[in-house]
Amino acid sequence: MHKAVIPKPLTYVVLWVLACAVGACGSTVATSTGPSPAKCAVTLAAPASPVSSGGDTATVGVTTQPECAWSASSEAAWITGLTPSSGQGSAQLQMQIAANPDGISRQGNIIVNGQRALIRQDAAACRFELSTLEQTIPASGGTGRITITAAAGCAWSARADATWVVLTGGTTGTGSGSVAYAIGSNAGTTARSASIVVAGQTVKVTQQAAGTTATCTVTVSPRDVTFAAAGTTSSSIAVTAAASCDWSASSDSPWISVTGRASGKGNGTVTFSVASNSGAARSGELTIGDKTVPVNQLAASGTCSYTVTPLSTSIAAAGSNASVSVTTSAACAWTAGSNVSWMSIASGASGSGNGTVTIAVAANSGAARSGTLTIANQTITVNQAAAPCSYSVTPTTVSINAAGGAGTPISVSAASGCTWTATESAGWITILTGATGNGNGSVTYTVQANTGGARMATLTVAGQSVTISQSAPCNYSLSQNNVTMEKAGGTGTVSVNTQSGCAWTAVSNVSWITITGGPTGTGNGTVNFTVAANTTGNDRNGTLTIAGRTFTVTEKK
Repeated sequence: MHKAVIPKPLTYVVLWVLACAVGACGSTVATSTGPSPAKCAVTLAAPASPVSSGGDTATVGVTTQPECAWSASSEAAWITGLTPSSGQGSAQLQMQIAANPDGISRQGNIIVNGQRALIRQDAAACRFELSTLEQTIPASGGTGRITITAAAGCAWSARADATWVVLTGGTTGTGSGSVAYAIGSNAGTTARSASIVVAGQTVKVTQQAAGTTATCTVTVSPRDVTFAAAGTTSSSIAVTAAASCDWSASSDSPWISVTGRASGKGNGTVTFSVASNSGAARSGELTIGDKTVPVNQLAASGTCSYTVTPLSTSIAAAGSNASVSVTTSAACAWTAGSNVSWMSIASGASGSGNGTVTIAVAANSGAARSGTLTIANQTITVNQAAAPCSYSVTPTTVSINAAGGAGTPISVSAASGCTWTATESAGWITILTGATGNGNGSVTYTVQANTGGARMATLTVAGQSVTISQSAPCNYSLSQNNVTMEKAGGTGTVSVNTQSGCAWTAVSNVSWITITGGPTGTGNGTVNFTVAANTTGNDRNGTLTIAGRTFTVTEKK
């Protein structure tokens, strides 16, 4: 039978591979410096659909390698509460999107390690309020103006359906604005009507017939008013009417008094007062020209009852909006306010009658927490879950000399309530304190003296790896142990061989040998020396002590 013969070079390769399999590849592992920037590239997955105009939470997916750290920030003031704001490896990044007050869609970015994800939000629904829905113009003609109130970005247009109504300004616009119009004289014997369509709403315009004195139509602003139980000594209603139109103002209730002009002609102002209310909520009316203005007054304190639901709610750590309903009589006023900094009232900070309060709860980066709000004099409790625990440790690499001893303490950063443990992977490392912890803490340990080759092990602290490297004991050798010199003397050189970082010294033990170079060194080095001429008449021997080794010099006679 023939035996297979493995060439020596291949034998060495096989032995090296086997050594690596059991973790004995030497310094190759110890020189790793962590993941490369290319390996730690981050990929972001933004929401496919826009966030609703009323605001909501949004999620961006972060994809990267498990050992790669990242941090996140927002470029838009309306994108807040990024949770978590930093992390390691892939994660789901949540954020709070505020309500969009404008009639224009908007977009903003979040940044993660220099990469951007685009967050889009729908425009607010456009609503338009007109200062009047009807106008009366005398037969002689005249001008008028319709005021539009709308959110920024909300576009509108105006048109007249009759040629005798001429729009002189504001046929199109965005946001709040006004439409001006002019009407010539009416020579006919009958009144005529037309419409001005503004932002989809119809304003009726009536012009009196020639030679007639018809009842004038007035416009009032505001169209209704509400007062607190304390009342008011002076409030006003603006009246808009044709210059030839006469009008009068009166009250149907004794607690509402007209204090200024009780009659007028054309544009003017009606001033009035409202007495204080010591009882239940009440309503009355002011009649101005052909218009009726409802006047509402809230009940006196203590006469209203409120039902608030729910009285407690739970919110995830990422934060979100929550709604609370208020049920009460139509004239009963109430307010809402937060008692902690991490909650705010997004809408419904005050109201009258039934209503809804929207609470905005910020993201929680720490332990579970509870806070309260006061709504309609009742206490609402909000419980928020703790943030997902994340940990960081420092340092992550420690070097220990061969003599061993206490290593650099390992600091742990974590939120309160987040527990962690520390374990060692080798018997020559012993954890002294910090085997378990909660929140911030530290781990102390000791390393045994090393009597063999360089070695490496890990501490696993809060799920993170800390590499402990220990150097081997220093070994020294000389390129030669002795030299013979002629009687005339001369110079000599000895090489020192040892590991990097191992220190040594060289001294002469006799007066006729002088160290001229390399009296100290670290790692490999060279010692130079000079031997004086021999005048003794006999052979002589002297020594140098180099790196703890004896080097003998023999000089002939």
